[in-house]
Amino acid sequence: MSTGKSGIERRRMLRRSIKRIPAAFEAGSTRGKGHVKNISKEGLFVRSATLPEPGSEVRLIFHDRQGTKVEVRGLVCWCTDQLPDAHDVKPGFGVQLHERSDAFRDFYEQVLTR
Repeated sequence: MSTGKSGIERRRMLRRSIKRIPAAFEAGSTRGKGHVKNISKEGLFVRSATLPEPGSEVRLIFHDRQGTKVEVRGLVCWCTDQLPDAHDVKPGFGVQLHERSDAFRDFYEQVLTR
């Protein structure tokens, strides 16, 4: 959910699009796979056919381009199925991070400097 009907950006943090990075996640009893689509210093967006409930705590694991395991924890803030045109968009969900590992910080810096 980046812009409203007015086209005004509503995100607090700049997002960086990245090439598909496969990811696995757990949110309560929901488990799924997908790929990280974009990241910011405080959050990320995951494309996945399996959508956890907004408000769920989520643990997400992926590997950076060098093969380093990156694990983050956060809160599912929204899912594409909440959008009015949900059937027209690829499914996914946004996560606000509250636990960032050193590996995530390193990964984020790599994305910024690529």
